[in-house]
Amino acid sequence: MVQQTLQIATFGQDKEGILSGIRNFPIHKLILLHYKDDTKAAEEFSRNLRSTLGVPMSLRMITSPDIIRSAMEHISDIIKKEGDQFQQILINVSAGDKMIGCAALSCAFINGIKAFGTDSEGKPMLLPIMKLSYNEIISDAKIKILQALDKAGGTIENLDELTKLTNLGKPLLSYHIQGNEESKGLVHLGLVDAERLERGKSRITLNTLGRMLISTK
Repeated sequence: MVQQTLQIATFGQDKEGILSGIRNFPIHKLILLHYKDDTKAAEEFSRNLRSTLGVPMSLRMITSPDIIRSAMEHISDIIKKEGDQFQQILINVSAGDKMIGCAALSCAFINGIKAFGTDSEGKPMLLPIMKLSYNEIISDAKIKILQALDKAGGTIENLDELTKLTNLGKPLLSYHIQGNEESKGLVHLGLVDAERLERGKSRITLNTLGRMLISTK
């Protein structure tokens, strides 16, 4: 049985990187990530490619101002809806501006998906991405804390509030947030930021990476 491959590519003025990915890697469907301003160009490019390749294609619009979160939500949705149909997913970050490329690469890292760009000669170059996704190394309890922080507006200054939202006691919250010698907490994993306040209190803030992670849930 032929391995079915889905390519997700960032779209921009320089389209040669997308074509390079098509020439050098298997493809059975292509999804383009594009900005609103590039919608017409992406639609035209998609129509031309569809008639040439004869493979399904679709477009996903990345919205501002939180480009990274928008990309993460789209790619997470793609994985949920399309993942069972394809044995391999590749993310091509060679086209588009730096921001959309960074967003797509972050998505690859979070989900453990292979990603590639192109070198100075236009040849595809696989990028170092862990096969193990970030999702697989974060416990359910930590995810629950991240989701509670998001629900609280992204920042809390009192663990009592977080206790009510998660039904986890303060010692357990502290363990999952700060970690110990044997297990890294959310702070060390780079998913939240912690700041010491007066009277022994701490401000815990859900950062961009943390928001990206829970957007996949």
